Amino acid sequence: MKLRGRLISLSATWVLAGPAYSQNAGLESLVAQSQAAMEGNRWEEALDFNKRVVSRYGQENPFRVYGAQFGTVYYRKGVCEMKLKRWDEAMRSFEICYRDFPNEGKDPGNSYQKLALLKWGEAAMGAEDWELAISRFSKFTDERDRKGDPFPQGAFYINLAVCQYRLGRLAEGNENLEIAIRNKGDFPTPDSGIVAGFQGLVEAAIAKRDEQVLLDFIGKNRGELIIGQEEMKGFSGVFLKLAGDALAAGMQRAAIAVYQFVPDTGDDATEALKLAAMALIHERNGNVRGAFAGYLQIERYFPKAANRENHLYQLIRTASLIGEADLAKEHAGRMLRDFPQSAHLQEIRGAGIEIPETAPAPAAVAPPRQDFVAGVPKTPAFTVAIDFYQGRKYREARDAFAGVASRPGVPEDEKLLAEFYQTECLRKLGDLDGLAKAVSSFGGKAALGVLRSRQLEIDALWEAVRTKNWHHLESLASGRTDQRLPGDQRAQVACCLGLALENTGHPVEALNAYNIAMTSDAGASEEIARDAALNVMRIHLADAEVRQAIATWMTPEEDKLSSGFLKLREAASVATLFELSLGAGTPLPAELKELLKYKGGA
Repeated sequence: MKLRGRLISLSATWVLAGPAYSQNAGLESLVAQSQAAMEGNRWEEALDFNKRVVSRYGQENPFRVYGAQFGTVYYRKGVCEMKLKRWDEAMRSFEICYRDFPNEGKDPGNSYQKLALLKWGEAAMGAEDWELAISRFSKFTDERDRKGDPFPQGAFYINLAVCQYRLGRLAEGNENLEIAIRNKGDFPTPDSGIVAGFQGLVEAAIAKRDEQVLLDFIGKNRGELIIGQEEMKGFSGVFLKLAGDALAAGMQRAAIAVYQFVPDTGDDATEALKLAAMALIHERNGNVRGAFAGYLQIERYFPKAANRENHLYQLIRTASLIGEADLAKEHAGRMLRDFPQSAHLQEIRGAGIEIPETAPAPAAVAPPRQDFVAGVPKTPAFTVAIDFYQGRKYREARDAFAGVASRPGVPEDEKLLAEFYQTECLRKLGDLDGLAKAVSSFGGKAALGVLRSRQLEIDALWEAVRTKNWHHLESLASGRTDQRLPGDQRAQVACCLGLALENTGHPVEALNAYNIAMTSDAGASEEIARDAALNVMRIHLADAEVRQAIATWMTPEEDKLSSGFLKLREAASVATLFELSLGAGTPLPAELKELLKYKGGA
């Protein structure tokens, strides 16, 4: 999805009051016809009328004959030229409007003289003359009448940011983008502008190979950068491309951070692309089990996505590498049944993976989801609370939502949502006692919609974690694994299943579940991804074979193909990924830091 050169309309008001051209009926008629054509979005026609005005009445010192008001003709002409993407002509028209038809005295005959500077800068952006655009915008802010020249400030600061980014000035661009997004409710700043500004930042950071400046900006402004899910759906393609570009540039942390902005739409193609990217990142960093988890989810939940043949092959390959022979065999049978002519079959056989003669029955596929999250109230108090929540400031969000819910006269639906988000803050903070109390007193689930009501049901899994009822937890979590859940809920179910399996003596199965938790939503559920990664590392360190591999590290007795060594390498890979992204800024615990010494050992 292309954002039309990232140009955000600054001056939406182009319908101009007709100047007093009563001394010339022909001029007055052309002006009226141009305005009518503009109102009907007939830009070529409108431009033709304005050109006729200039040709017939603008040749003999129109400022002396008609006064400053004739400048509005050039302003209208410039607007038409911009609509037709004739940037150079538009810049010339706005320049003439500003320069040749100045207002004199107290009568602003050319009420658009200063606004012409604004549009001149906008046209310069269309022509990709970024320095000129910045200079025109700056001149406008210096000269405008603060009462008589109102303008959309959100779009203004977005455009300044984009210009700075295109010139490689990341600090200056970030300053203007922060002004726009932090005042998005007051200016207001359009959602398309927020995405355009962020797109400019990511592209500039990639061009300069400055990953940290991007990560710092996201960390500081995450809450304000996230727009509503329904609105975000229209920008999925933009964020997918930006994340892919960052990954191609070797900026893995930035890629993961941007993938986390891609909304969970339930669309096979989008979700499969995110999971495949996570699989690639995990395998690049040595965590083959994480790659396996990504491909397993694609096959299980999004089998209609493009490239299924390759995804299925990657699933078989990674399953074999981590010792999941039965799963490799099962999916090899599906490969033979669904892609009998695939060249991958020869590779599979060559790797010694058994392909059953009788293919397994097709896996049951859950129907596409129709449960996108509805919007949230736009009241100032709720906006502040939701920005805290999206910015991962859960204590501040919890208190802010409590304030919303207790405010006298708050509408019932807003109160209900505020109470729901309080439960979510408690869960994300790990306050399971508080969560249990809040959920037990919660009423009116149905009014929350499908996704939020289901979250309250999933909270029953966290209650089983709180009470350490591991067998009950395994039953509850297993019952959810066939459902086509959004990534954040899938991460919760997988993490809870991992806890149940770990505590009932099934460490390998627990490792697989934890890796699903780490990959299902690109780690956007940072508390889930962090805890799952920590549990993976601790399971490995508690393994006698891993301790033996550590003891014999760099000795002649070391067997680099031993089970213990392979597990150690997997643990080291997760430790690396923890520092890369999964830790969400949390330092690796001291008792796990030793794992980094074994990174990439082969």
